[in-house]
Amino acid sequence: MSKFWSFLNRPEPASRSAPMRDVAKPRSAGGPEEQVIAMIRREYPAFSAADMQRPFDDLGIDSVGMLMLHAAAEEATNNKFDRRQWDDIVTPADLIRALRVASGERSELAGERSAERRSYSLNMPQMALGGLSEHWLFKELGDMHWGMLTKAFACPSHLLRDDEGQRIYATFTRIRLESTCPIADFEENEPLDLEISMSRHGAGMFFGDAAVNGRSGSIQAKLMSSFSKFGQGSSNMNLLKGLPTIPSDFPIPAVSGFPAFGQDYRARRAQVLSSAIFECEYELIPAYDINGVGLLYFAAYPIINDICAARHGGRSVMTDFSTVRRDVFYFGNSDPNETLLYRLHEWHADDDSIDMAASICRKSDRNVIAHVLTGKMRPQRAGRVR
Repeated sequence: MSKFWSFLNRPEPASRSAPMRDVAKPRSAGGPEEQVIAMIRREYPAFSAADMQRPFDDLGIDSVGMLMLHAAAEEATNNKFDRRQWDDIVTPADLIRALRVASGERSELAGERSAERRSYSLNMPQMALGGLSEHWLFKELGDMHWGMLTKAFACPSHLLRDDEGQRIYATFTRIRLESTCPIADFEENEPLDLEISMSRHGAGMFFGDAAVNGRSGSIQAKLMSSFSKFGQGSSNMNLLKGLPTIPSDFPIPAVSGFPAFGQDYRARRAQVLSSAIFECEYELIPAYDINGVGLLYFAAYPIINDICAARHGGRSVMTDFSTVRRDVFYFGNSDPNETLLYRLHEWHADDDSIDMAASICRKSDRNVIAHVLTGKMRPQRAGRVR
């Protein structure tokens, strides 16, 4: 099972996926022109000096790619580019000029990470099928991550804006859980401690490292988020990347290089998955799948995966097995009236374990909105899941 999980997280070979992007720090290049070429080739490997006057849109660099360029430019120059400055950068030549005139000090803080801690006695709200609820855990870790962000910005969530005054929302791009035991083995009334710390890369990418500890075992979790805002028409299918203004006394420390957890996300976005061995439709249930601001809730993706996987493997997928690993890569969202298309690409099962890899896309436009990697095992305590 461990070999399979490593296989799922390994980037696809070059023959099946887009080339791996160079993750070297941009400041290792020479002058501004060399730096810009190095930055862009991480997102568009075919870029050359002849493309300097081509708009970034024509180069096929999407909003996440532009967010990476923004962070790389800030790191290379020790300078912050606010939203208006960045909007003036339309071509690589514009970026070169911006690098040449950039000056000042980064306001990023170094030092120890701040942390948030919560403690529980596992009771019905935190439980499902006789043990710890994965759905509750996703929501709780997400709430801790979001709470640390709003505390750092000293602003309630409904008032968080970018520098143009538009409301922005924290949106998860990846969440990974790894447990030392099936999560159904955490028992009723068992004390459980949760702790999360945060760091950031630039102004738009935030990383959470979480630990969950109880008598039965422990869970390690990593979270990655950015900010989004609604575009024209306020459709969940056309969300735009947003950037908050980072105050000079911001307590979440910055990291100098893009973390490996984020590099894996970029590689995953470029992967071409194997053909589906099973697929089915899932009609969204707005009262359960849509969150308080009208978006498909990040914590709903694992549930959607398990419901659809049970249509392939039988109800025992949900009743006789419990999650030990989950890795969700979020690429998009969906409107509440949408039907989703679930595809199962890998399935390895025996009497004691299941490992699977799946994708979720919108049926209307076939755009993939998530990859979900899952490992499940039978709980160690007989009768824990019925």
